[in-house]
Amino acid sequence: MNNALKASSSARDVDVRGFVYALEPVRQRQQWHMDKLMASLARTQQSLVETEARLNEVQSLHDEQARSAGQALVQRMHPGAHRGALGFLTHLRDQWRELDAQRKEQLAERDRLRKECMALQLRLDGMTQHREDALTQYADEVRQRNSNEQDRDWLARSVVRGHVGESSQ
Repeated sequence: MNNALKASSSARDVDVRGFVYALEPVRQRQQWHMDKLMASLARTQQSLVETEARLNEVQSLHDEQARSAGQALVQRMHPGAHRGALGFLTHLRDQWRELDAQRKEQLAERDRLRKECMALQLRLDGMTQHREDALTQYADEVRQRNSNEQDRDWLARSVVRGHVGESSQ
């Protein structure tokens, strides 16, 4: 960050409108790719939050149903109703397993997207640094050109002044 600040401040005293960064199309494509990855990551995280909420919901319903089935046993519930309650518990358990598998897949996808985003961000940071370095180099070249031009102008004026001084004597 400090180098970027130095680079941009060292280019402030120079007209950089002529600066063309040759890798700008590549950087722009990578930025677009990063934007798409970030959107995918956000969608994946939202899906994960929804899956975890549904998982908690199913777990709570399962726990509540298990308590009810346990109390019904003590109260000598009708065997058909008890069998139905146990079937519902089995269904909830299966649903929980499916949601848990889905959650694990979403976690893996989220982790993959995060790694890809971090790698791409490093490349983008490198390109940004390269652009700043190229801009600094361009500014140095412009300063050198301007300095050389000022030296030539000064020499030309001093020669003209020298001739004017000699002819007036």
